[in-house]
Amino acid sequence: MTLSLISTGLADEKDLSLRALEEAKKCDILYAELYTMKLATTLNALSELIGRSVILLHRGDLEEWSDRLIETAKTKRVGVLVGGDCLSATTHITLILEAKEKGVETRIIHGSSIFSAIAETGLSIYKFGRTVTMPFQEKGSADTVIRGIEENLSAGLHTLVLLDLDDEKGAYMSIMQAIERLTEVGVSSDTLVVGAARLGHPDSLMKAGKMSEVAKVDFGEAPHCLVVPGPLHFLEEDALKVISGCPPDVLRNMHVKPELDRIIDKYITGCRRVRETMKATPPTTSLTEKQIRDLLDHVDRYLADAEYYKADKKHTALTSVAYAEGILDALKLLGITDFEW
Repeated sequence: MTLSLISTGLADEKDLSLRALEEAKKCDILYAELYTMKLATTLNALSELIGRSVILLHRGDLEEWSDRLIETAKTKRVGVLVGGDCLSATTHITLILEAKEKGVETRIIHGSSIFSAIAETGLSIYKFGRTVTMPFQEKGSADTVIRGIEENLSAGLHTLVLLDLDDEKGAYMSIMQAIERLTEVGVSSDTLVVGAARLGHPDSLMKAGKMSEVAKVDFGEAPHCLVVPGPLHFLEEDALKVISGCPPDVLRNMHVKPELDRIIDKYITGCRRVRETMKATPPTTSLTEKQIRDLLDHVDRYLADAEYYKADKKHTALTSVAYAEGILDALKLLGITDFEW
């Protein structure tokens, strides 16, 4: 029979297209995956509109149940409702590939997505580079976000920063929290950013300005996202002023480059201090003295690379010093040396 991925759109059940609604009504079994984004709807609202019960899929169910879903789709019409556009996440395209490999017919019903709705800010959709996701503090560092912003800026592109969420716990990162994380890793408070909340909803809100000022705005309910613009076309400048309320003086003096110099220097200094003061301890592993010396030589080489590249290839410099830190941490964990960062 058929496995259908059906996009619900950005806001609530009213964002289902006529084609999506028609496809959902045809399904024998209908699931809903609602954990990848916050929707202003419920299972009951979806079920009432579609005219059949909808089964909730929790985080991880789609991966764990993929075989079961595909087997069922061999004899029944199975549908999965997905927030935003159904192919925005790699999980869903993987499901489609697995179904096709097993001879199951598939259908894709597209819908509105943050990747197109972000143009509501007035920034050209054609000038966005790689999208990054800011994780909660406990789930990881912001290094990947910084590297993504830096790479996009070097190519003259805007960066869409999606904000982490845990729908089952009701935890949604706010624009203020995202800006706090960017500030912690050295992004200037004068950086031009655009904060956007509830795009696609009737009460959407957008505000552009210095990062320090945007952090003070009450954006209300989730979902939120953030944009770090690259160089602006004059039409984009006008749009940011008119649509997102950007103060003209911010556009005249925009500073968008993250202060990676300070971060790189901080890490290099820390590694060099450890390298000079670290104390050797009796080896507790099978590593030979030569192997240990070779590892320390790699640390010195990575630090030299970081110094060399920090002037014009900052992401390479940051990666090099991260490798040096990783080797030093490994030597400490193995009990080969002792130091404190």
